[in-house]
Amino acid sequence: MNPLQRVRPEETGIPPSAILRFIEDMAERNMNLHSYMLLRHGKVAAEGYFSPFQRDMRHPVFSVSKSFTSAAIGIAIGEGLLSLDDKVIRFFPDKHPEQVHPYTADMSIRHLLSMQTVHRKSTNKDAGDIVYEYLHTPPSYPPGNVFAYDTTGTHTLCAILQRVTGITVHEYLDSRLFQPLGMQEIEWETCPMGINQGGSGAYCTTEDMAKFGQLYLQDGVWNGIRILPEGWVQQSTSKAVDNSSAGILLEGRRGYGYQFWCGRHHSYCAFGAGGQLILVMPEQDAVFVSTANTMLNRDEHQGILDSVWTWIVPSMQESCERDDAHYLKMKQDLDLLKLHLPEGSSNSPAAREISGIIYTLEPNESGWNACSFHFHEECEMTLFKDTGSHTLSCPWNGWHVRPDLFFGMSSACGAVWVDEFTCLIHIQLLEQQQMFILTCRFSGRELVMQIKPCGAFRTSHLDIVLVGQALGPI
Repeated sequence: MNPLQRVRPEETGIPPSAILRFIEDMAERNMNLHSYMLLRHGKVAAEGYFSPFQRDMRHPVFSVSKSFTSAAIGIAIGEGLLSLDDKVIRFFPDKHPEQVHPYTADMSIRHLLSMQTVHRKSTNKDAGDIVYEYLHTPPSYPPGNVFAYDTTGTHTLCAILQRVTGITVHEYLDSRLFQPLGMQEIEWETCPMGINQGGSGAYCTTEDMAKFGQLYLQDGVWNGIRILPEGWVQQSTSKAVDNSSAGILLEGRRGYGYQFWCGRHHSYCAFGAGGQLILVMPEQDAVFVSTANTMLNRDEHQGILDSVWTWIVPSMQESCERDDAHYLKMKQDLDLLKLHLPEGSSNSPAAREISGIIYTLEPNESGWNACSFHFHEECEMTLFKDTGSHTLSCPWNGWHVRPDLFFGMSSACGAVWVDEFTCLIHIQLLEQQQMFILTCRFSGRELVMQIKPCGAFRTSHLDIVLVGQALGPI
């Protein structure tokens, strides 16, 4: 649907060698990148998809959804449906308490947009009626004074817009923004009340994200048609509040706008947990987008941005000579991109003795009582419970798409021997933001297997270390 124009990077003033260095840096950082796209002067200068992730896959973008919600509120203000100073409680006479606390009564749409609400953090995101809980939660301080990241506040913005329009934010944006930009069919989760999860629930492609960023770079105009009200881009992406107290490290905590993070060199960013990024750089007339899963380390996403500012941005020029050698190398490297897997071997001297052995497991929270491994052309692992078994086969030093061990969902699976007695198995779900790292350490007759979940699922019961003893000879 109306794809962005693809050109050689030199045509946008970016040498291919800069793209190569960015790719190398991501590999050196062991960055778990899923995709990226770089636009300059409105054209795609480079893009990469780390197999088995593909160009047309929708990816969860988490809090990038907040920036979509901000756009919807801006459009509604432009249509005269809302104003920044509208008090939140006036939209919910059926939901607020009989005696409204003065702090809550004074809270406005502006406060929700800039994360300066009356709450120290998000209220109950799992409530059947999130807005009811939001308005009934005792406030901590007057609005407009403290920056506190609040996803339920963004959800309340979606509820407000749905109250005044009679349709969801998704439906509202579909004809006003998504379709005019030629974005693919966006998926957007809803709460039990039928309200879009405006703080975290959208799924879209990498190119959809890039188009959204380009719209903002063009001051809300697309193909000569104004999509966002005049002045909204400047207002919503400028610093509205100091965020030095933020628990998230993003671009040095340079301020927060209306559901956008302020960045260096007058840039701004839509940010979703785990490396979902739309970085808009007006001074460079450029947009950078990524999808990833960096949730193993809280602030690892910043490494992606640091690499963009270090290797790509300084190379940008008004004009750039063709560089066929580096361009061909860049194309080859981009075609061969695959998910990160630690360096290691596809075999081990210990594999022959371990293969086929069943290990009985000590009692554990997940209820597994045994496991076995078969090492041949692939790594095959089976976990046993009283109710049945689950088997995973994955290639050595590569990736195949298989159902995962724990949820049975489509996933990328790969294995590697990192030393003679340690086999590492990586599992990354493709349609949800979740991965598992299984570190299997064999020592004599003993197996110690650490399962490390990383992602958006509730997996505390799987964050365990299993200890087993071999039943047969080794």
